[in-house]
Amino acid sequence: MIGWNHYNPVEIHAGLDCRKEIGYFLPNAGTALIVTTKGIQERGQLAELTRYLPLPYEVFTAEPEPDLDKLDTFYQQNKQKVFHIIIALGGGSVIDSAKALSCAFMQTEHEKPLHAWLREKKPLPASALPLIAIPTTAGTGSEVTSFATIWDRQNMKKCSLSARACYPKVALLDPYFTKTLPWKQTVYSALDSFSHALESLWNKHATPISLFYAKRSLQIVMNSLHYIEHDPYDMKNRYHLQEAAMAAGVAISQNHSSISHSISYPLTLHYQAPHGLACSAFLLPILELVIKNNAFVLPLGEDFINGMHEFLTRYKPYILIRKHCSLEEAQSKIDEMFTPERAGTFVLNLSKEDVLAILKRGYELQ
Repeated sequence: MIGWNHYNPVEIHAGLDCRKEIGYFLPNAGTALIVTTKGIQERGQLAELTRYLPLPYEVFTAEPEPDLDKLDTFYQQNKQKVFHIIIALGGGSVIDSAKALSCAFMQTEHEKPLHAWLREKKPLPASALPLIAIPTTAGTGSEVTSFATIWDRQNMKKCSLSARACYPKVALLDPYFTKTLPWKQTVYSALDSFSHALESLWNKHATPISLFYAKRSLQIVMNSLHYIEHDPYDMKNRYHLQEAAMAAGVAISQNHSSISHSISYPLTLHYQAPHGLACSAFLLPILELVIKNNAFVLPLGEDFINGMHEFLTRYKPYILIRKHCSLEEAQSKIDEMFTPERAGTFVLNLSKEDVLAILKRGYELQ
């Protein structure tokens, strides 16, 4: 019997200047913990947000690709403090860090909660501090998912927090915070949401809702990204890219990511490839494989498929990845790339030899 379910509890508010509404979602009293980056603070974006914050707050400065032990250390140093809400202002790494801390500060059982949950496989708490996610990029969709990627550099592993407690309470999508994002980071972010959406179209766990959001996301990215190349302050299309990232996030919150993400993790861990680039680098050879086997989980018109192909050949993530690693270096991590929980959602049954062929094809493309 075929069936499906859908659950996404995040309240979404979108539009230019919606940051000014943040007070509506805050408690009447208490202290907020703001998770953000050094760059966001230096550019004045944190100061702009806190203009509308009626609560006292403290700041945790997150780093790219959040490290398990550093998050545990921050928790240990601040566990005696009482935070009533967490606000994430940043990209996927910031929001993922905030999710981890929202769970950590809600529990009292573990001295090093992330060590306990991700290394010792202890159960996650059933609840977390309320989290308001305000993305400053348009890519990961973490503002509407229950997942957080945490990196265990002590053991050179990528780890995932995944629990309903990790869903943010509110997502505020204000393109104001993306207007200073450099072109390269804008492209990498858009490629990230493009990969999430494509991975939903070749996913065994796709649902009618995930497919709807995935196709919408792809349409937006293909229609909007090139405008920003010519006008970085095109707020209309910056807003549309945030919508695309959110839509792709809703899709993967139901069906999880797939083979291109499985391939990407060691490229980020070992060769410092930015996540958006790493997870899109081999989309084109995977797309070719899906087309060859007519394996999309819903019918797509020829024009739409050609549009996806043209988009990837325009931005060429398969060329950009070569700045980070060679074919031989990528192939040397094949055992880490072939993760059953991600590769297993792909509509085709792949062997390691198939993944090696995908890598080779990616390095052949021009």
